[in-house]
Amino acid sequence: MEPYSNQSLLQSRVSSLLQKCVDGCSNFRRWGSLSCSVYDTAWVSMIFRDVVNGQPKWLFPASFGYLLLNQSTGGGWCSETTSEIDAILNTSAALLALKTHQQYEDGGEGEIMVGDLHQRIQNATAFLQAKLETWDVEATDHVGSEILVSAHLRLLSEKGITFDFPGSESLKRLNKEKLKKFSPELLYGSEPITLIHSLEAFAGQIDFDKLSHRLNFGSMLASPSSTSAYLIYANSWNDSAEAYICSVVEHTQGGDSGAVPSVFPSTIFEITWVISTLLENGPPLDKIHMEQFGIITGFLKDQLHTHGEVIGFASGVIADADDTARIILTLNLAGINISPNQLIKTFKHIDHFQTYVGERNPSISTNCNVLDALLHTADPDVHIVEIALIIRFLYKLYSKGELNDKWNTSAMYVRMLLANPLSKLWRLRAMGSLPSLPEDCQQIAPLVLNDILFKTIHEQGHDGSWHNKCPEVTAYTLLALASISNTPLGLIPKEELQSSITKGRMYLEANKSLWDQGEAIWKEKVSYKSSLLSEAYCTAAVRALTFTWDTAGKEDCLDAINISSTRVKKFSKFYSCLPLFSEEPLWRLNTALFESYLWLPQLIASKLNIFPNVENPENDKYLEYIPQTWAICNAKNGNSLEPGFMWEMMMVSMLNFQVDRFIEAVIGQEHMINHVNAVKSIVHCLFDEEGVAEHDTDGQTVFQKSSFSTCERHNGTKLPTEKRATQDCAISTETQYDCDQIKLVFRRFITYILTRPAVLCSPKSLKCSLRRELKAFLLAQLTQAEESRMFCLQTDRTKAHPVCFSDAPTSYFQWVHSTASENTSCPYSYHFFNCLISYYKGYGKRGCHPDKVSGMKAAGAVLYGVRQRYLSEALCQHLATMCRQYNDYGSVLRDQVEGNLSSVNFSEFWEGLPDHKDGCESNEMTIKANLMWVAEYERKGCMRALERLDELGLDEQTKRMIKTFVDVTDLYGQIYVARDIGTRIKTD
Repeated sequence: MEPYSNQSLLQSRVSSLLQKCVDGCSNFRRWGSLSCSVYDTAWVSMIFRDVVNGQPKWLFPASFGYLLLNQSTGGGWCSETTSEIDAILNTSAALLALKTHQQYEDGGEGEIMVGDLHQRIQNATAFLQAKLETWDVEATDHVGSEILVSAHLRLLSEKGITFDFPGSESLKRLNKEKLKKFSPELLYGSEPITLIHSLEAFAGQIDFDKLSHRLNFGSMLASPSSTSAYLIYANSWNDSAEAYICSVVEHTQGGDSGAVPSVFPSTIFEITWVISTLLENGPPLDKIHMEQFGIITGFLKDQLHTHGEVIGFASGVIADADDTARIILTLNLAGINISPNQLIKTFKHIDHFQTYVGERNPSISTNCNVLDALLHTADPDVHIVEIALIIRFLYKLYSKGELNDKWNTSAMYVRMLLANPLSKLWRLRAMGSLPSLPEDCQQIAPLVLNDILFKTIHEQGHDGSWHNKCPEVTAYTLLALASISNTPLGLIPKEELQSSITKGRMYLEANKSLWDQGEAIWKEKVSYKSSLLSEAYCTAAVRALTFTWDTAGKEDCLDAINISSTRVKKFSKFYSCLPLFSEEPLWRLNTALFESYLWLPQLIASKLNIFPNVENPENDKYLEYIPQTWAICNAKNGNSLEPGFMWEMMMVSMLNFQVDRFIEAVIGQEHMINHVNAVKSIVHCLFDEEGVAEHDTDGQTVFQKSSFSTCERHNGTKLPTEKRATQDCAISTETQYDCDQIKLVFRRFITYILTRPAVLCSPKSLKCSLRRELKAFLLAQLTQAEESRMFCLQTDRTKAHPVCFSDAPTSYFQWVHSTASENTSCPYSYHFFNCLISYYKGYGKRGCHPDKVSGMKAAGAVLYGVRQRYLSEALCQHLATMCRQYNDYGSVLRDQVEGNLSSVNFSEFWEGLPDHKDGCESNEMTIKANLMWVAEYERKGCMRALERLDELGLDEQTKRMIKTFVDVTDLYGQIYVARDIGTRIKTD
């Protein structure tokens, strides 16, 4: 598939990219294509040398002129696309520069008069105040922003400009936490430390004269702003540092404007990213490029060896895992065997790889690059421990939706970096490599790739682009899709995937003049763009190989990965016949069902974690439906639930089936049926126990410490690896259970639900609601058992059709809106679901505890205020009632045989019918028609409540999440109508 119409032009672009890299190799200390930064330019503009008669000699007046020229009419230094933190840092640095120049101004500097500077300062101050007012300090993830903003506010305060804003206390706390281990001696010493890159943060607080040994070819870790701060605050002048700044001003993208980038040079970073991107995605470079290619690889090999097999973004700077991994990847792709041993030795941490030694917050992109490098070594099996470690770490982040990377703001960039190594992993496994890769790691690759594939296709714009018509981000996305197309997964939705790639490439071809513009999505102190990287990604995207997976000898792509294509086709046909999925594209159903079979083994392995076995394998058919229902409903709503979220709900769905089974099997036994009140007392007792669902003093939950927990814990952020409960927990329907044993099982279930991380981190109101509904669910299960027992004693179960229960304890309306609907588990599951939304959308991702956050809205509550919360409860009530009615509709025969009290047994359904108390086929048809009528009434109420929530301003993501829950519940109802998947315990 090659839509690019001009191959010679494409080859010309490749040649141009290679030549630029060759130029960088020959001039590696003065080369880079990163865009200019107002922040760094402001610091350069403040460098002066001699002060004569009170007037300094500004060394770079053009840089100050650049600031004046680029101040916006609103007073700040930003554009419509500038991020919040960029606007704050750029403006604070530029404002500091204005004040610094003003204090030496005695009547004018060029054509800029004192009055003009005064007005500019006022405008900039007002702009910065407005930005700080709305700044979400806790949510900012720019590296070092808490230190840099604090420093600039301190320096401005010293010049008489102060700011008061809501997030100031949070900023002080974060800054203090970041620097709690800091000592100036760390800077004065000789150990490599990244803070050298940001010396401006310590202006006026350290002795800059003790830092001259930190200069490397005149720069402080290749940072113009840090080097400027050194020149400004050191008492002794340093000519090499001045020469470095002169070189930056002269050789960067700013031309003669005086503007400078945040990093210079960036030789290793840019060259390795360009070359590895072209090589990894293929096809091979032409022979005409070999001379250029040889120069580049020779340079990279020499640089790596010169720096001791670990390297940074430029020659001589502190080594990092990111650039080291990329240079190893590049050379191995070029056929030069490079060992990653020093990379592993230097940067391997407890459960991930650090970008820099001592790094606090790990980077997802760094770990992707290290994984990619390890998989492209001569013998990846040698590094199986590190490969498994990274895979698990990446899944931990991915499953929680934590894809905000430290070095690039685009989620598509992370998807691309995940897709490349995970696709490579899949291909290596297919060729017999990595035989000792742990089973959970084997499952991660297809699971993550499937999620990436679906979300990416779903998010494509009508014109073929992604991310607001951005060529660079569109290129990231196409490279991710191209990688996935080269695995068995790519063949499931092949036509849709092929169409998506073609449309994306057509968009790039139509906008080829924009390839080298880039997007300010790369992160340094402030965001930047790279014309070279943007052009490289766009070029690679249109020439990448696609659909290279060889299915020879395999029946089809699903069988190639041990998933039954027959089962997928069977269920795809079944679901497409249900009303909810009658218009769903077949590729989407197939892709979602493929995902469900990746989850199924994990669910089966977890089957005995909480409830004992009732030893009736025929009853386990429900397990297959659980991952299916969640996967296809999630796909229907744009994969709004992250994998970790999905796993939590699949586990809860399984447990809900098991509660029903346990109570029927145990409470329904003859020796227990007369002791239901005693069991109810057990439930009340368990919910009254002190400390349930709370942390003990050592931080462990009750569930983690309890003696009855025989399973291996997982926190919902990795593929589960729980072990089967011990065999002495297995029971059969013949086992005689006493109250103590029942209490043990119930406690295990209750504690599991109430001590999930999402629940523990939820606002108090959510936790209380969940606790209340969970208790109501268990009590309703027991009440249902009592009522069914009464029904059995008063009616003739030998009839083949339903009969009327004339002595029902309440009206049908009351029963179906209380015991019957609570018995479905829908209400408590819905509140548990809301805890998960709060966790995955709110402070759960930031690691905050709700008690430390004031206000429901700030604390991440899903629904806020009486209107939203009332409608939410109404939605849940309608949904639970509808679910019960659908269930009863589809299980009339089973309920009659097993003696379960059902909707159809209530006298309201029998009024006006002949043979009022006797079951017959004609009566059954009429009763079921009326039951469907009231179920559809409840459906309309549910959908109306959802519509009203939307009208009240529910955000799009939360709406899609709630719609997924509604669809799953609705789907089970439709399945019950089509076939009975309930667990059948009793026999005639």
